[in-house]
Amino acid sequence: MERPWLRVAMGFGAGGAVGQAAPVAAWALPLAALLVLALRRGRGVLLAAGAAGAMAAGSQVVESPPGAPFEAEVASVTARGDRWQIVARPDRAPDAGVEVWLEARPKGLAPGARVRVVRAARPLREALGPGDYDPAARGQRRDVVGRARGPLILTRSAGAWAETLVATRSAARAQLAALDRRVGAGLLTGLLLGDRAAVPVVARRALEDTGTGHLLAVSGLHVGGLAWVVALLVTGLARRAGAVDPGRWGAAAALPAALAYVALAQFPLSACRAGLMVGLVVVGRLLGRPSDTLDLLGLAALAVMAAVPGAAAEPGFQLSFGAVAALLSLAPKARGLRAAVLAAVVASAATAPIQAWHFGTVAPAAPLANVLLTPIAATVLVPLGALGMAVATWTPALLQAAAWGAEVLVALAEALAALTGGARVVGAHSAPLLALPLVGLVAVATGRRRPAVVAALVAVGATLALRPPTHALDVVPVGQGDAILVRGGGATLLVDAGPDVEARRLGAHLRHLGVGRLDHVVISHLHPDHTGGLAALLEALPVGAVWWNGRRSPSPPWRAARAVGARRGVPFRVGEPAGRLGALRWQTRLAAPPAALAENDASLVVRVDGPGASVLLTGDLESAGEARLLAAGPRPVSLLKAPHHGSRTSSGPALLDALCPRGVVFNVGRDNRYGFPHPDVVRRYRRRGVTGWRTDRDGLIRLVFDDAATVRAARRGTRTLAPPRCAGDEGVP
Repeated sequence: MERPWLRVAMGFGAGGAVGQAAPVAAWALPLAALLVLALRRGRGVLLAAGAAGAMAAGSQVVESPPGAPFEAEVASVTARGDRWQIVARPDRAPDAGVEVWLEARPKGLAPGARVRVVRAARPLREALGPGDYDPAARGQRRDVVGRARGPLILTRSAGAWAETLVATRSAARAQLAALDRRVGAGLLTGLLLGDRAAVPVVARRALEDTGTGHLLAVSGLHVGGLAWVVALLVTGLARRAGAVDPGRWGAAAALPAALAYVALAQFPLSACRAGLMVGLVVVGRLLGRPSDTLDLLGLAALAVMAAVPGAAAEPGFQLSFGAVAALLSLAPKARGLRAAVLAAVVASAATAPIQAWHFGTVAPAAPLANVLLTPIAATVLVPLGALGMAVATWTPALLQAAAWGAEVLVALAEALAALTGGARVVGAHSAPLLALPLVGLVAVATGRRRPAVVAALVAVGATLALRPPTHALDVVPVGQGDAILVRGGGATLLVDAGPDVEARRLGAHLRHLGVGRLDHVVISHLHPDHTGGLAALLEALPVGAVWWNGRRSPSPPWRAARAVGARRGVPFRVGEPAGRLGALRWQTRLAAPPAALAENDASLVVRVDGPGASVLLTGDLESAGEARLLAAGPRPVSLLKAPHHGSRTSSGPALLDALCPRGVVFNVGRDNRYGFPHPDVVRRYRRRGVTGWRTDRDGLIRLVFDDAATVRAARRGTRTLAPPRCAGDEGVP
């Protein structure tokens, strides 16, 4: 079967995804050539679609947000947890949308309304490292370039239809919030209204640990499940009423139900795709025209990408379209229990590499969990919840039943997660290898073994090429705080855990690398910008031991970490630990500080020595702490983590003369209110010829321990560090 729309969508989607990452001129022709070699049919169509997709995505101009105040038209109003996300299109630059967050929505604020934005918008930030969330890239795909704080001045209310739709969503949220079952109500808010922020942490974690986190994104499963149930019920009623061709009645009823659900769920891309497919199927059914579902999928994908050219780079788009395409291709005619099992296996095989690439994890329970949980969510909870909201004015019984069912779903997910050990951290580099089961399924279904062997060899080679270096030190950008990860020989050491607001960024970096366990954690001192993320890490990962300076602290983040550690059986120890991480040696100094020292000066110091380089991590030492370090007789180092983020009270000349660093890293937050690093300190390093890196500008900074001692920055090039050499020295002490 030709399936021209599917081929066009594949070409356009691949071009759009690649066009997000590189200039069109560099990618359009190689991309088209690869598509032609891979599919070998429809060459002209593929060439045109691939080039068009690359140009559509890659030619988007990134503008700066206009200065405030400015007049704008509201493009979207979306509920996110307890807040509202407003996207406004400025009159002066409609393609430079601004995202505004409000605590409450005034009546009349809906798509089409006119507003005045009174506060200046900041540009959306770019990702600072691999695995980091990239607001700028995501905003570019939606023509949003900045973010501003409220309030907004409403200068003209939206039309009646737009206001009614947003008000209906608000009423639905209120109905769910009034339910007694908090976990069930929160999960229903995610399933029915597309608001992941409202889903309780316990429910979100249970679904993610079983590979069914996709249920929280309103997708084709939800839309299709609702449409199927409505069509089934109406068809049955029409048959009992003696109607001619009752199936047409069922199809006609399914379409408005599906479209209403998509609108209620705030038009997510995956739901729009499903709504388009349902609409096309229904129209074909009503006209008596047969339809090819794969071609309909391609047409729906093309429509979504035409509206949002960069949509193909979104994880949700890839998960939704990839799973459906695999199901339609590899399990189109299976029925009964065999169909459920085959669908779960195929969907898991199709989504596992995507999940690993974007999030660094896979869930062993995914095939079984999808067999058990997906039908409950798609064909029971969504239809029952939708019907419950429709009749909630008269009786809340159906919504209460749906909330009870949602809590049963969470309990089943928790049981499966406990049975299988939850999600496994595998790292983004494992994604090609995890595609091998899908390659095997395709080979069995098509009987083409030779391409499968070639694909398997390519996958193995890509996995090896993408593996992170074995011995390396990563300075992770965690805002105004410290988090340094050292890896060697399969073992790990984390020095400091950053502030609590950046815990997700640190966790994402660990998952991206495939770090599923921390053997040692050293907390330099007990200020929140070094301890805030520790509790979340202890909850998420096995940790061998936590070492600290032995001082007491009333800090809530430290108390929370101690409580989690006690519950999880993680020992907290005081001392000067040392050890090996493969070819690396690490040692902690300056434990048991005098009580008179301030907390910054009581920081533990960690030294790491390896092939070609040595590093000293100095916490937040200031002048008194540096004097204590000098008294201990420090040896020169290749790379120094600047004490106290480059504060003027640190990096004294005596310390720099003793350490003779060739490079320095400033751990600083973007636009930090302290003005770190201080200009005098920066000049002090420059006068000594020390190369400097900053996490706020250069992003993730990685030192690879090899003969060349290379430093790689995410937003800067690679540089080789020379060995440390102090004035008058004949060599390195």
